[in-house]
Amino acid sequence: MVRKMHNMNSRNTELASLGSEEQRATTALPRLVSHVAMLLAIALSAIGLVTLTSTAGHATVTPTTKVTASADRVAAPGELAVKALAATKNEAMRLTRINRVALKKAEVGVVRDELVAFARKQIGDPYRAGRSGPNAFDCSGLVRYVYQEITGKSLPHYSKAQYKRAQKIKKVNAQPGDLVFFFQSGAHHVGIYIGNGKMIDAPNAGKSVRVSPITGSWWGRSYTGMGRLLAA
Repeated sequence: MVRKMHNMNSRNTELASLGSEEQRATTALPRLVSHVAMLLAIALSAIGLVTLTSTAGHATVTPTTKVTASADRVAAPGELAVKALAATKNEAMRLTRINRVALKKAEVGVVRDELVAFARKQIGDPYRAGRSGPNAFDCSGLVRYVYQEITGKSLPHYSKAQYKRAQKIKKVNAQPGDLVFFFQSGAHHVGIYIGNGKMIDAPNAGKSVRVSPITGSWWGRSYTGMGRLLAA
């Protein structure tokens, strides 16, 4: 009986021991799951932190990239059209100015040719002091007559007064239709330059309107300068 009770106690102790082991096993499993969950959470947190850092890095770079792209952007088609139109307009204005200047020079060139041609028509007319045409001239009278008929300009009938009115130019820049002046010891003279170192003038009493050189003994000593009454 005693042995039986002992056996029963031993069995109960064994069962209790087994119960404790089962209880520990049951308790250990949630702990293991908890640890795994914690590790998983830490891992996910680490991945999230890396993602967040990467996203933040991209967020920092993106605005800079946008700003750079904005600063270096290609002009829109509309802007290019406006710029092209402005450039075309400026070029048109430049060409207009060039054409206007060229046209003016051409017009002046025509007037110069007409002056010379009309002066040539007076060749052979006699010199007469104080006369300004139409059939006899003194030097300043010839200039006055030719300019009046071709340009409508009214010049004084006196060579020194014509000299004061004219723009002074160098001999190398003289063009047909400009004037040539000579003054020495009270003598005074003016002629219409026709190019190649020559002029048309009414020289003095007893002579007629003719083509004369602007250089030579008296001309060289008395040469004063060239004068211009027309645009260049």
